[in-house]
Amino acid sequence: MESMMRGLQTPVRAIRRRVFTEVAKLGFKADSGTLLDDMEAIPYEIVNDDTQKYRESTYRSRAIVRERLRLAMGLSLRPENKPVHLTAGVEASNISEKYYEPPLMQVIPSACESCEENKYEVSNVCKGCLAHPCQEVCPKDAISMVNGRSYIDQEKCIKCGKCKSVCPYDAIAKKERPCQKACGVNAIVSDKYGRAFIDNDKCVSCGMCMVSCPLARFLINRRYSSLQGHSPRARRSSLRSLRHLSDNLETISRREILRRP
Repeated sequence: MESMMRGLQTPVRAIRRRVFTEVAKLGFKADSGTLLDDMEAIPYEIVNDDTQKYRESTYRSRAIVRERLRLAMGLSLRPENKPVHLTAGVEASNISEKYYEPPLMQVIPSACESCEENKYEVSNVCKGCLAHPCQEVCPKDAISMVNGRSYIDQEKCIKCGKCKSVCPYDAIAKKERPCQKACGVNAIVSDKYGRAFIDNDKCVSCGMCMVSCPLARFLINRRYSSLQGHSPRARRSSLRSLRHLSDNLETISRREILRRP
């Protein structure tokens, strides 16, 4: 199913474009002597006390921007079990021949909220009706009445969806992980902490997970290229390319979806 967020000018898209824009600016103003310092300053420019808060902590938001910054520059995500500096690998990677460090699509673990993969849940819209058709159609007796409302025992539930289909009040919601739902090749799985993880043996890098995630935890690993020494025209071209990378990726993803049987 095509992403419901496609074409919307959401904060996710604004943050993504801001990161690519700041990375492209490095090619204009940074040199070998200032590149590392300028790179370290970007997360503080994007996330500060004056910016709108979308997460519970400014420090977490800034940490996520740091990882987005590395991926936008074609670097790999830093490991979570040992300290690695933000600029680690930049100098070795700052060559025209290097485009990015695989894999192409990556999940930022610190940005993932461990969305539930597949779950049916009764909302407060439930009227506790006398007929309780949801209970009658459940093949596993997973639904009972608790405090005057239907209750689904998740241990018994087999996620068949019959209860949702017969509820006259549409009080039963199906909760799905947006990125997993958007992936056409079932490449999104969970790690041991319940966070989204990409199976790179299945992933075709279509980008549907990235454009469907409302938490902006996915990013395409693309290199900003070494802009130092390039002509002004080439720099302007690279800047435009990076600023519109997300939009272009969404267009490509849409074509991929339309081709599917």
